[in-house]
Amino acid sequence: MKFIIRNQSGISNKYLRFAKWKIRKLSRKYGGLIYSEIYVKTVSKNPELYKVTVKMGVPGPDIVVSAQSDNLNSLWSALSSKMKRQLRKLNAK
Repeated sequence: MKFIIRNQSGISNKYLRFAKWKIRKLSRKYGGLIYSEIYVKTVSKNPELYKVTVKMGVPGPDIVVSAQSDNLNSLWSALSSKMKRQLRKLNAK
């Protein structure tokens, strides 16, 4: 699987590795993922607000999931549940 990461906010690589690990895990469970693009950017400085958009390439239309939060841990957990739900919907069809 191919990963493309656009980190415009300068967050630590540990969060990006965690995101890649989560996507690989979902890919093994549900299958069908061809590529994944992760876009991270800062929306505001005070308080620091991050917006993450994940585009997952699957056969057919791509799946785009996004979320924003000031806490990166809660942001990744929210994105993980959204990605899981979308992949489940895709496999149900």
